[in-house]
Amino acid sequence: MILKITCKNCELSEDNHKHIQANLEKIVKALPHVESDLIVFRLTLKRNTDKYHPQRTHPHSHKTYSDKKPSLAFYEGSITFRLDKNRLYVHFKGRTIDECINLGFERIFEEIEKFKDIHYPTESEYPDHSTIREKVGGE
Repeated sequence: MILKITCKNCELSEDNHKHIQANLEKIVKALPHVESDLIVFRLTLKRNTDKYHPQRTHPHSHKTYSDKKPSLAFYEGSITFRLDKNRLYVHFKGRTIDECINLGFERIFEEIEKFKDIHYPTESEYPDHSTIREKVGGE
């Protein structure tokens, strides 16, 4: 696996590197049919300049700035994960570097599961489609 980590205006600690390596081992185990030499994994982290990202679900629900404080994000980043011709991309923001890394790996694992369901149907959550009802009533 080719690993590229880029940090802008911040630094990763040894614990962060160990956490990243542990998650990469999980990714390799999740994709046993893909040769690990062909995988390119890019992690980009940077210190956020505006530090604020409001919730998208309720954008106008805050009255004062003190209500908005939980939305502060000091770091943001992205993960690009390339498997042969396919690219998986996630973007994330968080208050700490650890929170960013955890959120990024959660999202990339979701993308990997979607990828596996689409491209490898034998590893799908529902390999036996005979258990799914085709019609309700009407027969």
